[in-house]
Amino acid sequence: MIKQVIFDLDGTLVDSLQTFIRIGNEMAEKYGYQPVSQERIKELLKLPMKKRIKELKIPVFKLPKMGVELLNNFHSYAEEVSPIEGVGEMLEKLHSAGYGLSIVSSNSVHNIEAFLKCNNLGMFDNIQSSKGLFAKHVTIGRLISKLGVEKDEVIYVGDEQRDVEACRKIGIKVISVLWGFDSLELLKRAKPDYIVLKPDEIVEIVAAIK
Repeated sequence: MIKQVIFDLDGTLVDSLQTFIRIGNEMAEKYGYQPVSQERIKELLKLPMKKRIKELKIPVFKLPKMGVELLNNFHSYAEEVSPIEGVGEMLEKLHSAGYGLSIVSSNSVHNIEAFLKCNNLGMFDNIQSSKGLFAKHVTIGRLISKLGVEKDEVIYVGDEQRDVEACRKIGIKVISVLWGFDSLELLKRAKPDYIVLKPDEIVEIVAAIK
């Protein structure tokens, strides 16, 4: 039986892809990289994260600094981006049914809290920011320990291949959503436990796990 549902933020709860593209292209001009077109974005989103970074020709050693700048720049948009359609209702149903709700995201706690406050989504018990693109499993693991729940009582909801990989590393179930950043092809390759087309399906899956 599931007791805790942990969510990713960007692409899962919030429609922020175009905002990140805009900020990323502004930074590209600043750092001397080629801005990315919408068509190129579609192709990049079919690739795993590490291949995307390679295709963009961004040196790995620059990623931490650029990542911090990206999230700092995002803060000015955090109150403008919108929740995915149907997400508010889905969260209310889970909360009303007694499930604990948390967020583990690569975005900053500052940005997450600004978005949640602006959209009246105050049902989350814990908000955690994972440091680095590929360290989410560490943050999720620490949160599970803090909550005092068993791994089979937790399920994660995310939109990227790396979300699935993080959950596999620590042995918890994962739901992949199709309205986020990564393509269906990429998500299928990662083999999540569930793939959903609509937010309401998350409620059905969580309730059905005994």
